[in-house]
Amino acid sequence: MLTPLHSYPRAKRMARSRGRSHGRQGLPNQEWAGGPVPYLERLHSNYGQQIEILDQKLRIVEGQSITSNEEDVADKQSQEYQILQSEQERSMYEQQLTNLLQLKTGEENENPTGRAARHRHIPIWVYVSALFALAVGEFFVTLPAVELLLNDEQWKAYIITASLAILSIIAAHIIGLTFKIAIDRDSPQPNGQRWFAGTVGVLIIFVVLMLSSLRSSNISSVPVKLGLPDDRAFGTLLFFLIQMTFVMCAIALSYYNHSEIESDISRTKRKIRQLTKKIRSLTRSRLIPSRGNLTPEKRVVQEKAIITNMRLLEAEYRELCAIYRGANLLAQKIAFSTPGPGLTEKPLAIPTHRFVEDTNE
Repeated sequence: MLTPLHSYPRAKRMARSRGRSHGRQGLPNQEWAGGPVPYLERLHSNYGQQIEILDQKLRIVEGQSITSNEEDVADKQSQEYQILQSEQERSMYEQQLTNLLQLKTGEENENPTGRAARHRHIPIWVYVSALFALAVGEFFVTLPAVELLLNDEQWKAYIITASLAILSIIAAHIIGLTFKIAIDRDSPQPNGQRWFAGTVGVLIIFVVLMLSSLRSSNISSVPVKLGLPDDRAFGTLLFFLIQMTFVMCAIALSYYNHSEIESDISRTKRKIRQLTKKIRSLTRSRLIPSRGNLTPEKRVVQEKAIITNMRLLEAEYRELCAIYRGANLLAQKIAFSTPGPGLTEKPLAIPTHRFVEDTNE
């Protein structure tokens, strides 16, 4: 239902308002001989332009009907080729998934240690959440030591502490991966990789020990000191154990989470789902007639719909002209016996003669 805010109701109010205004001004008078008034000319031009746009659509429909078969055949052949390629790629990934599952399961008499190296014992979301918690804890434990080291540069202390916390957790992650890969007999790692992980572990121990010695100056009020006579020795040992616990937990999380085969299986399953969705979409598109598949019956229906739209525009044009003419005549001071040429609208050119044989069926 049209509301007063739509364009056509606004056009009717405008036609009525203009008709009253022009009638009060005595336009057009009885001696008017210049054809329709400018308002009716503007209406004719506006609606004539809309009719021409619809006529252009009619010509496009005619052109589509000529090239429909060729376009549709080309589109369908392209879709069939894409479906074939996608099915071949999906078959390859399905075979890869079968091999990965067999490799993950292993043989019946296989060493349990080698089989455990290929399994993921901690879900990835637990692993990521725990690493984030450990990094936050490492940050707050290390922050007082870095602030003491940098004296009054607090904003630098935050940046350096965050870097140390993140890098220590990353280093623990690398060490855990190295331990997990070391027991996988199917994918042996080079000796240099193990030496690198060992070097990283030694450096982490030294860094944590030094930071713990800096942090140990604030524990004089601790009542139990494990028999250590020196407060700084006790503080160094305490914070060293706390930070190394964080690092060891990160190493354990990395160890129990890492599984290259599990990651490959997840990626392969995701690729199979994507290809299945693509094949389903292409198959559905191949079954639905494309825009180029324009049969004579469909062409006639489209032409009739466009011509009906033209006739609706013509009816709107005549109604607006009638509203303007009626408001103008009522507002005139002198009664007109006939509207005259100034209030007589020009007819719109509806090109229905080109489709008489179709529209009369």
